[in-house]
Amino acid sequence: MSHMHDYKFQNMSRIGNDLCSMNVTDKQNVNQQSYLLTNYYAQDSNMTQPIMFATSQPNVNYSGSKQVGIGGSNIDDNTKLMQQEQVSSPCKLSLFHRPYGTIPYLGRGRGDPVLESQIMQGETHPNRKTANPTSEVNYSQYKNYPLTPDMKTTMQDSSRVIESDATDGWVRGGLPSREMNRDKHT
Repeated sequence: MSHMHDYKFQNMSRIGNDLCSMNVTDKQNVNQQSYLLTNYYAQDSNMTQPIMFATSQPNVNYSGSKQVGIGGSNIDDNTKLMQQEQVSSPCKLSLFHRPYGTIPYLGRGRGDPVLESQIMQGETHPNRKTANPTSEVNYSQYKNYPLTPDMKTTMQDSSRVIESDATDGWVRGGLPSREMNRDKHT
């Protein structure tokens, strides 16, 4: 029986690739190929059975993928979550203290109900830091505020601010100790 072959270079030329033996090889490897090529994620792409099995065991914590599941099974849910409108305003969160401390003094000694009620009720003025955040106020108007006379004379004295005016012979970075040692021994 004669066969025609194309004699191009770099073709498969093993005996296992011969047409008559490929049929036998395929028949022998059907189960192995089906085992290796079976996609177990296609039936249960949300992994409900593996998650139920893992969480039924004691001390086993399940952590799935961070956004999109395996094979992109939950891409629609992820898109809805990522592209929804922002419902809360992006303003600064301000948490308030409770207006009244509810626990009385539980220490030793005689109790003083009048003092305890004053402590429990707290201060009555509403200008607390949590209710009135003064850190956001601009204080640039006080930048060039005139100083007291004592402070003004102290700040204008350059010997209090500039080191070279304070002492004669002061050198920035310290005295040249190597030169002093050399001059001392020469």
